[in-house]
Amino acid sequence: MFDVKEKCQAVFYVGLSQQLLPILEKSTNYGYASTAIDLCWQWIEQQNVDAQALFSLYHDEDDHGVESVMEMVYEPTKWNAWGCISGALLYTASCAYIHEKKPLPETLEDMDSDEVQSFFINCYSSVTGESQVPKLFYEFLQQASDEEVTESNIRTKLAEFALLDDPSDS
Repeated sequence: MFDVKEKCQAVFYVGLSQQLLPILEKSTNYGYASTAIDLCWQWIEQQNVDAQALFSLYHDEDDHGVESVMEMVYEPTKWNAWGCISGALLYTASCAYIHEKKPLPETLEDMDSDEVQSFFINCYSSVTGESQVPKLFYEFLQQASDEEVTESNIRTKLAEFALLDDPSDS
């Protein structure tokens, strides 16, 4: 098992990033985003995905992956959505390396920094606008039991938070 704080942070990034997948559905490289989120969830729930496999989805030896896709995206909303996918993937990969007791690649050394979290929140907010969802989600995760933190439950919770945040609902 991995540290509760690390799990909470990984779920925070992956859950919020998963919300942004529909924005990328028509992208040529959507498969990278979808696979990244799926494998992150698989690692969070079972820790059975190799750290290097996660990291390779970000950048592999052939210069493919999320990093390469981001370099080719010029539309701000999509770039920021990819930024969230990237953050979720890199944070989860760093947790996997730590769990496997392997040295972190240089790219992953500061994944627990305030700058990384700020970058992620800025990307998310650039896509969604002002939203209470990250705050509500973080507060939920602080109180949630391990059994509540599954992909299915997180999807449901985030949908509930999004409804609370929807101004057209008032």
